[in-house]
Amino acid sequence: MFKKSTRILAIGIAFLAIWQYLQHPKQRHKRPEEYPPKQQNTTEAHAPKRVQFGPHHPRDFNEAKSILRKIYPRGEELYCGCKYDLSREDRIDEASCGYKGKGARSKRIEWEHVVPASVFGQKFSEWTKGHPACQRQGHMEKGRNCARDQSESFRGMEADLYNLLPSLGELNGARSNYAFGEIGGEPRAFGGCDFEVVNKKVEPRPKIRGDIARIYFYMDARYPGFDIVNKSNEGMLTAWDRDDPIDAAERQRLRLVEETQGNSFYIGRLQRLAQVSP
Repeated sequence: MFKKSTRILAIGIAFLAIWQYLQHPKQRHKRPEEYPPKQQNTTEAHAPKRVQFGPHHPRDFNEAKSILRKIYPRGEELYCGCKYDLSREDRIDEASCGYKGKGARSKRIEWEHVVPASVFGQKFSEWTKGHPACQRQGHMEKGRNCARDQSESFRGMEADLYNLLPSLGELNGARSNYAFGEIGGEPRAFGGCDFEVVNKKVEPRPKIRGDIARIYFYMDARYPGFDIVNKSNEGMLTAWDRDDPIDAAERQRLRLVEETQGNSFYIGRLQRLAQVSP
């Protein structure tokens, strides 16, 4: 009698299970893609992806500077258009541009990040929070040096040759990491050099504004997720690109970098310029 009752109970349970199964058919054999996506941490969802570099890309900023000295041993520097020659002891020809400088940095050529390293660097946790390996006197450090030490992606971005141009050291220092913009009036602080810095804003001479805009466009397309071109600067950069179109000298510079670094400048919105002769 006990066994018969047990069989009846088992059969009842089986029928109940079948009934529930038939009432909710969508729950059987649910494929992974049918499940709602896992909620991501907000910080992780907006973190830039790991950057991939080609075999000829400079490994770091020091290597990039060494390469640039060979690519641009002489020419015109960025902000004033001063002629320079790295093979001479007196490297800067101030008379060629009206520049009036002072201090040791006024006599040397440095390599300016057109898009400041801090713009993309602050997207790296090593820059903003530090890293356990970045220790000094028992304290964890953060900032540019930690990002350089611990992030291959940051080192590669900092070393991108398209974003590095020769600049008078004094003006490189005066620009700092300030944003470019347009400044009312002409408060010249460096002789006849058309370069102004007011309230942490830098106005470059009109002749190079298109070059600057196109470098921003390249960096934004090459490294998506770093907010390099955004609502605050896109309108101005678009106007600069239009008003100062690409010329033969700029194309020659881009050709030298492509031959050295191995990747094209003409990506994203710059693709329109790839087949257009100056």
